[in-house]
Formats: sequence, C-alpha cells, structure tokens
Amino acid sequence: MTSSLPLHAIEFSTLPLGRSYFVPLHRHQHLTEMLWVDAGPLELLTSTGHHVIESGSLVLIPAGAWHAWSVSDSEEQRWHRLLLTATTESGKICITSPAGAALIPALCRELAREFENKSTLSHKTNLLIDWLWLTVTKHQPQPLPLVTSIQMSGVMHTMEEKCHSSFSLADAANQAGLSKFHFSRLFKEASGHTPLQFIISCRMERAQQLLAMTEEPVAAIAERCGYKSVTQFHAAFTRHTAMTPKRCREQSLEAKR
Repeated sequence: MTSSLPLHAIEFSTLPLGRSYFVPLHRHQHLTEMLWVDAGPLELLTSTGHHVIESGSLVLIPAGAWHAWSVSDSEEQRWHRLLLTATTESGKICITSPAGAALIPALCRELAREFENKSTLSHKTNLLIDWLWLTVTKHQPQPLPLVTSIQMSGVMHTMEEKCHSSFSLADAANQAGLSKFHFSRLFKEASGHTPLQFIISCRMERAQQLLAMTEEPVAAIAERCGYKSVTQFHAAFTRHTAMTPKRCREQSLEAKR
C-alpha cells in the first residue's frame, strides 16, 4: 500500500512566551493543511464560528475551506503543519484529540527528515501519512488533481496566506529557487495566472468573505486585504467582481434571509 496523498511541505514552528502569531482569513485552493497543535491553545476562525484548539489536537483543513488562525502570547506555542494534495469526502474541517498523540511529534520529525532528503518518499513514510490522515478523519481521502507542481505549491501557499503583504516577484522567485523570468513562466503554467493576477485574485476573494462574514467597515477590510487607499480598493474590487463592496455585502445579507 502506498499513500495517495502527495506531501508538498512540512513545517515546524515554535513561538516563545510573549510573542503572538496571526494568519489572516484565507483559503488554499489546492492544498489541505494537517495541523498538529503540540502546545497551545490555537484559535481557529472558520465559516462555522470560532474554535479554541487545545494542545494535543490534530486539525484537518481541506482545500477551499476559508479560515484564519492565531496563537496568543500567554505561553509558549508549538505546532507542526503538513501540506497535502487531498481532501475529505465532506470537505469539512475535522478536529480530533487522537489516541497515541505523544507519538505524533516524532512521526512529524521522521516525515520531515525523509521529505528533506529524498524526492520520493519511502513506503514507511507513506504509511505514516496515511496513519495521520485516518487518525483525524474516518473518511477515505479523495486525491485532488495535481494542478500545481510541488515547486510552485509552496510559493502559492505563502502567497495565499500573505496576499495582504507587499508582493515581490524577486522574493517569490527566490523562494522557488528560480530566476524571475522562469518563475513567472512556470507559475503561469501551474496556476493559469501571472503572479500578480494570483495575488489580486486572493485579495478579492478574501475581501468578499470579509464583507459576507463580518460587519467591518470597508476601510478596515481594504487594509486587511493589502490596500492603503479605500479608493484604490474600491476600484480594484469593482473591476474584479463587477459590483461595489457595498453591493456585495447587500447580496450576502439578502442570501441569508
């Protein structure tokens, strides 16, 4: 048996006491996040509400699920994150406190060692990925089409989370280990968009979600989507969606009635 879940990246993060961390509202179009909360708590905001994820929890966030998350500065925080090309049958976020949780940090370290050193994962490592998946959900995984290369997926993941930040083509190309010319060409082949078009699309999708999910003023939403000028945001939003931010919010309210 080999895993049908391609592993794109694995991350380890530690935040000392006194420091906080926030990932704004976003979604990943092609990657599922598997998040292990080693020391917490971690706060997760989804379309269904606000969740406090205690340490010892495993979270599965399928591709396409809108979410934001943060950790506070009240204690040391540790979390591991795997990025996979797969989703659940339901497409819903899954949270569980698994038996044998003490083994998971060691399993993640084993995965990271092999992932960093080999282009093809071993049978043992594939079994570890399958075990983690079945630990967090009882559904069989549904592989997603590989619309992005592994080389591009990590960059796209960063761009989706940080679309509000100033975009640098040179920095993105450096992350992929490519020249700006080759990065732009391969990114367009993988995503169907230029890097700048992709950033703008992510910003506009985040704006639509914030208009629908919150009562924040347009000026605050503009800032959270990377625009210093409300006028600039209004023009970009109208051009991208063919409606004004005000009309977008009105349509969301009408749909909820």
